[in-house]
Amino acid sequence: MKKLKNLTIIFALTLFYLALSSPAALAANIVIDKQPGPVEPGIFHTPNYANDAACIQAALDYSKSGDTITIREGNYYITKGIFQKDKNLNIIGEGNVTFYIQTSEKEINEIYFGGSLVTSNTLYTDARKGSSQVTLTDAYQVRPNDLIKIWKNVQWCPLDYPDNYPGQMTGEIYAVKSVNENVVTLNEPLLRDYNLSDTVQVEVYRPVQVNIKNIRLEDTGATMSHHGLVMQYCKDSSVTNSWFNNSGFGAICLYSCFNVDISNNEIYNSLLPGSGYGVNVASGSALVNIENNHIENCRHAITANSAELKSLNRDIFITDNTLIGAKITGSNVIDAHANTINFVVTGNRIYPQITPETLHYCKLYDYRYIQELPYYFAFSDGTQHSVFSDNEVFGGFGGIFKRGAVNDGVHIYENNRFNGILGNMYEGGNGTDSKLIIRNNIQNSGMHGVIFPFEGSFRDILISGNTFSNLSHQGIYQKFLIDGVNLEISDNTFENIKQDGIYIDGNSFTNSVVKIQNNNLINVSSSNSPSGITIKNIQNPEVTKNNAEGSSTGHGTAHVEPPGESILQTFFSSIMEFYENLKIKVYMLFSAGDLLINI
Repeated sequence: MKKLKNLTIIFALTLFYLALSSPAALAANIVIDKQPGPVEPGIFHTPNYANDAACIQAALDYSKSGDTITIREGNYYITKGIFQKDKNLNIIGEGNVTFYIQTSEKEINEIYFGGSLVTSNTLYTDARKGSSQVTLTDAYQVRPNDLIKIWKNVQWCPLDYPDNYPGQMTGEIYAVKSVNENVVTLNEPLLRDYNLSDTVQVEVYRPVQVNIKNIRLEDTGATMSHHGLVMQYCKDSSVTNSWFNNSGFGAICLYSCFNVDISNNEIYNSLLPGSGYGVNVASGSALVNIENNHIENCRHAITANSAELKSLNRDIFITDNTLIGAKITGSNVIDAHANTINFVVTGNRIYPQITPETLHYCKLYDYRYIQELPYYFAFSDGTQHSVFSDNEVFGGFGGIFKRGAVNDGVHIYENNRFNGILGNMYEGGNGTDSKLIIRNNIQNSGMHGVIFPFEGSFRDILISGNTFSNLSHQGIYQKFLIDGVNLEISDNTFENIKQDGIYIDGNSFTNSVVKIQNNNLINVSSSNSPSGITIKNIQNPEVTKNNAEGSSTGHGTAHVEPPGESILQTFFSSIMEFYENLKIKVYMLFSAGDLLINI
C-alpha cells in the first residue's frame, strides 16, 4: 500500500513537471540564459546559437503575445539587429544585463518592436471638431484598441521651414474605443474638422504593448546613425529603469506611438549632426510621459519631430528630469519642431551648454539674427501650445526660444528660475499666436529678459510678477509687428539693468490696450528717462504706479514718444538691423578666430 502511494506521488510529480516543461506552459516566462546547461522548452542558452543576437531573436520568435522574457545577468553582443512585430511582450533584465551593439553603420534599427498597418481608408462623411466619431467607407477590419490616424491634405505650417517641411499635413492619432458598422468611436474628441473636400486619409494600426525594464544598451558611437531602441505603433507601453549610451541618431525613438511611459532611465551621448536625440517622439505620437530620467550630452535631450509628415505630435509631458545639453550645433536641450501640438514641461533641471563660439558672438552682437548661431537654449518651442513651468535652468545662452511659424497658439512660461544664462530668458520667433504669458520667473544674468527680435507676435501678452536682474541690455524689448496687440507689463522687478528696464515700440501699428503698471525699477540706466521706461509709437498707453529707486514715477517721468514721431527712426533702425545681419553673414563666411571683416 505504501509502495502504491509513493508511485502515485511520483506519477503526479512527473505530470506536473511535464506540464511545466511544455512549450505552452513555459512560454509565459521565457528565459535567455548565458550559462550552458540542459535545454528545456522556453529556456534559451546563448552557447547553443551562432551568436547572442540569434539566441535573443529565437526567444522572441518562440514567444507568444503576452509573454515575459527574462534576460539573465550578463553581457550580450548584438551583431545583428533584433526585430519583433505584432506581439505584446514584457522584456525584463535580471541583474546587470548589457547589450553591446556591434552592427554595421548601415543597420540603423538596433532593437525594434512594432505593430502593423491594418488598413488604409477614407472618410464616408465629414468629421467635425469636438466629435468623437468618424465614419469610414469601410471599417470591417477596425477593432477596439486599434490606433487610428486621420489627416487631411492641408499644410499644417506653410510658413515654417518651407525647404524642410513643405509636405507636413494636418492630422492626429487616437485609440479606437468601439466600432459599430462603419462608425468608429475614438477615445477623445477630434481637435479639428476633416472635410471630404480636404482629401482626408485614414490609417488604422494594430498596436502592440511592449514593456522594457532594466536593460543596458551600449551602442557603437555617439555620431553613428544608429537608432538604439525603436518602438512603432506601440500602445500602453513603457521603457523604465534602463540605460542607453552612444546611439548617435537617437537612444529611444517612438514612431506613431500612443500612451507610452519613459521613466527612470539614463541616456548619454547621442550626437549625430542634425539628429542626436535622447528621446525622439515622432510621426504623430501622442500621450507620451517622460519622467525622472537623466539625459546628458545629446544634441536634443528630448525632441518632437516627424519622419512621415502625416499627423502631429501631441500631449508630450516632460516632468522631473535632469537634462544636460551638448556642445554641438543646434543643441537646444528640449526641442519641439513646428509639427507638434503641445508640450507640458514642468519641474525639470536643465543645463544648456556654451562653446567658445557662443562667448565670441555674445561679445559682438546685441542679439542674434540667425538661428544657426551657437546660442543654445533650454527649450526651443515650436509647438502650437506649451506650458513651461517650475523648471530650473542653469547656464547656456538662453531659456526659451519660440521657433517656427505656427499660428494661434497659447504659450505659458511661469515659475521658472534662470541661473547664469548669457543671453535672453525668452526670445520670440515667427508666427502670430493668440496669447503669451510670462509670469513669476526669476532671471539673474544675461542680455535681455524678454525680447522679440524676429517677426513673431501675439495678440495678447502678459508679462507679470517676474524678476529681471543683472542684464547688460533691456529687461523687456518689444517692437509691435501686428495691429491690435493687447499688452500688460505689471508687477515686475528690474534691477541692475544697463539699458532700459522696459522698451516698447509700437512700430507705427495700431495697438489695443497697453498697460505698464506697478513695476519696480532699481538701478536701471536709460538715456531716455530716469524711470528706465521708454515707450514709442503707442496710442494712449496706461503707464502708472511704476517705481524707480523706491520713488513713484507715474506717467510723467517715463519717456513716451507719441505715434508718428519716430517713423524715420524706425526706418534707420531697420537699415541698421540689416547692416548688422549682413556683418554676421560676412563674419561666418570669412572670419578666422577673433578677426572680424567689417563692411
